[in-house]
Amino acid sequence: MPILELCAGYGGLGRAVEALTGERVRYVAEVDPFAALILAARYPHAPNIGDIREFDWSRIAGEVNVITAGFPCQDISHAGKRAGISGSRSSIWRHVAEAVRVLRPDYVFLENVAALRHRGLSVVLGDLAEVGYDARWTSFRAARIGAAHSRDRWFCVATPAAHPDRIGRHEGAGLREG
Repeated sequence: MPILELCAGYGGLGRAVEALTGERVRYVAEVDPFAALILAARYPHAPNIGDIREFDWSRIAGEVNVITAGFPCQDISHAGKRAGISGSRSSIWRHVAEAVRVLRPDYVFLENVAALRHRGLSVVLGDLAEVGYDARWTSFRAARIGAAHSRDRWFCVATPAAHPDRIGRHEGAGLREG
């Protein structure tokens, strides 16, 4: 189950999914030069595909089974512009959704600020449903797992709708928090 880590930042979400699945990150995508240096050291075997707004997903079709993405939160965050998911930075979500549509991974792991629940959740869940994915999401404070800060985070796992059992969906449950 090779992993594609989009909007990778320093690679934290990819590390977590590696620990969960036992698989390795095969590709990363990050445009920030300093974050790219960290990724190159952390994943020397994984090429950085760069800007996902310009990447042709058919180039890696069949090579990854998992997509992770901590897409930009600046337009969603309470501390940011509050433009929502259609803002200039957070709208990169559409390119993440396009990668899911083309690559058809077995799992999609997403992370963002908890304010996404009010500034874009319906778009994310709608886009996933449109390309044939069911999703399960939750949010919680980082302090709940021992962090020194309280930052609220949103997490989502999505799978192809033909396999709802992978995320614990029950008959009639649909898309829900939890």
